[in-house]
Amino acid sequence: MVIDTPGYTRGSVSYLIEIGGKRIACTGDLIYGNGQLFDLSSLQDAVPEAKARGYHGYAARAGLLIESLRSVAARKPDVLVPARGPVIENPQAAIGLLIERLQALMASHFATDALLWYWGEDNLRIRSQKALDGRPVDSMPMAEQQPLPEWATAIGNSRLLMSQTGAGFVIDAGFKGLPPKLDELAAAGKLKTVEGMWITHYHDDHTDYAQQVASRFHCPIYFAPPLKDILERPGDYRLPCLTPNAITSGKPQAIGAHMRWHEFELTFFDFPGQTLYHDGLLVEKDGGEALFFLGDSFTPSGIDDYCLQNRDFARAEAGNLYCLKILDGLPRRAWLINQHVVPTFRFSAEQRERMRAELTKRIAILNEMSPWPEPNYAIDESWAAIHPYGSTVRAGERITLNVRIFNHAPLSETYRLGWNTPPGWRLIEADKNVKIAAHKEGTAQAVFTTGAAGLQVVTADVGFAGRELHEWIEALVRVN
Repeated sequence: MVIDTPGYTRGSVSYLIEIGGKRIACTGDLIYGNGQLFDLSSLQDAVPEAKARGYHGYAARAGLLIESLRSVAARKPDVLVPARGPVIENPQAAIGLLIERLQALMASHFATDALLWYWGEDNLRIRSQKALDGRPVDSMPMAEQQPLPEWATAIGNSRLLMSQTGAGFVIDAGFKGLPPKLDELAAAGKLKTVEGMWITHYHDDHTDYAQQVASRFHCPIYFAPPLKDILERPGDYRLPCLTPNAITSGKPQAIGAHMRWHEFELTFFDFPGQTLYHDGLLVEKDGGEALFFLGDSFTPSGIDDYCLQNRDFARAEAGNLYCLKILDGLPRRAWLINQHVVPTFRFSAEQRERMRAELTKRIAILNEMSPWPEPNYAIDESWAAIHPYGSTVRAGERITLNVRIFNHAPLSETYRLGWNTPPGWRLIEADKNVKIAAHKEGTAQAVFTTGAAGLQVVTADVGFAGRELHEWIEALVRVN
């Protein structure tokens, strides 16, 4: 019997087979072991009925996965045989436990959902109803809000800080209306020049016009060091919302460093909230006013972690827990700015504690639900990646590819690598192993001679901690 079981992937099915008086269900990746799931990031998807794109659909197929698990359980199988993971001898208990964990995880996610601010309660109800069986979400109260101060102007999702001298400082430049608006202000004599720019994160709607503005006003572009590579070489990555426009006027600023800009004191932060490649800027004006620019990491309704592919780590001293610690330490007079939110806002100590409690709860659930040595492997699909992801070479030329691996494990790990190349390619030399310290990134290198012309796909196998992950990562090489 074929059972329709979408969830882990679209259109997937399970097979129910009766042999020797036993009912055996072959369930693919629907479940892994007792109450576990191979990964969560594969569940990211659109929610058409809520008009939410795949980018905004945090584990959106969780509801379908739960329905599929119940459909399998209703056939009363004696044994489950997953595609990956151990044979399951007690299907009802294993399925029930996975559903319980998934629902608890999703309830916690929706409780501090940043999208509630943008889209409202009806949309939240639509997005959550399948996973939560229609139960209401226990949402965190909205943060306190107030208008921007007169020295900060919203231009799309950019902000222009104006000094009393007439000089300007821009926060993010992904809005197409920003360059003409700056020119308009300059022509009207309201803006003498732009003296600098801060980039909060790598997404295209915050970076597309950064270099254009910097070149127009001959100003530097500031950001924290973790953003340097992705801003200068966005094509090397396989991540959501990449810009095609590299930054060439970058001037990285040390984390925690201060800079005086006219009547303002600027302080630079690493702020890996919405994405790993994210920073924050504290602007304190002489006389007491203060703004903290946190990019897209929070809205008045909570945490912006709805896209699992953005690399938002779930661990103490990382990701949003790290960001909440920074918010705890800001001056009490500081108001928060998300470039997509018109008013400034501020969380109470109770709201920050609620978000911290929900994140801690999710980490505990992921620990139980994940079969990996550490749960971030289940939510960070880019823990291993080939760099550059896209490149161009001539036929017969050498090319060097690097594998970057983030070791999420709490201890050092040795990762084994094997390469799968297109016909006509020749492997010259390659690192077969790389040992990486806990919670650090390491790199292994391989050098090839390319073959015939065309768009080629190169893949690599990754092995560690008893796992053999075949063709786990890939890169695209245009051979001319």
